[in-house]
Amino acid sequence: MSIVFACAASHAPGISAWTEAAPQEQRTRLFAGFEEMKDALAEARPDRLVVLTSEHWANFFLDHVGAFCIGRADHYEGPVEPWLKIAKSRIAGDPVLSLRMIEHCYAHGFEPSYSHEMRLDHGTMVPLSLIAPALDIPIVPIMFNTLATPRPSARRCLELGRILAPVLENASERIAVIATGGLSHDPAEIGHGFIDTQFDARFIDRMNNGDLDALGSYSDSELLKAGAGTLELLAWICLAGVMGGAKSRLVCYEPVKPWATGIGIVSYAA
Repeated sequence: MSIVFACAASHAPGISAWTEAAPQEQRTRLFAGFEEMKDALAEARPDRLVVLTSEHWANFFLDHVGAFCIGRADHYEGPVEPWLKIAKSRIAGDPVLSLRMIEHCYAHGFEPSYSHEMRLDHGTMVPLSLIAPALDIPIVPIMFNTLATPRPSARRCLELGRILAPVLENASERIAVIATGGLSHDPAEIGHGFIDTQFDARFIDRMNNGDLDALGSYSDSELLKAGAGTLELLAWICLAGVMGGAKSRLVCYEPVKPWATGIGIVSYAA
């Protein structure tokens, strides 16, 4: 088969936890974008969903921090946050596809960690609740370390995407890929509430143009200037690598101050 659907979407907890805090006009445009992605995913009829995501100390702490962790569980539960206003659910996994991905990575110069147990927080559950709300597509989550230093570089995340591309393109299943996180935000830090719209516009432009060189050139410091949470865009950069430089399309973007985040969606669907 092949990759039949791919998009990247923000996962700010405010999207579900304090929805009404955002201006009505922004909510209308953003939720229309998520609805568009939901319809496109349904039309693509994927058998499996690979989620490129980050977590927020739900599974790992400083006793063990890896650059990337691929889930091998037969199911996942989430969200871990009871205040997120998303019902706790159990989502099927696919340990067989996970193992194929891990073995392919090992055979091509990548040694990601893996876990048979993984809990999902807002970083995964917010976009899934809007794009795949039935939660009936088995998933393979890939967690990116965006919290503790040292972190994987943008170039390394791009290369991981390139390594994953053939095993996903040649899978016997119909594969969808969703990257989550970003855009600019600085949660619970000195710049909380700051949204760098210029950074967001430039980053989205590079995604839409399939500019892999520019995406892979981001340094930690460049991403951190737009807020600590902006490091979650490493997952978007990995998706650009999976898609091999294909051009994406901006679905929506809104700097939502009550959610303290630049919220955006880009799609590789026609």
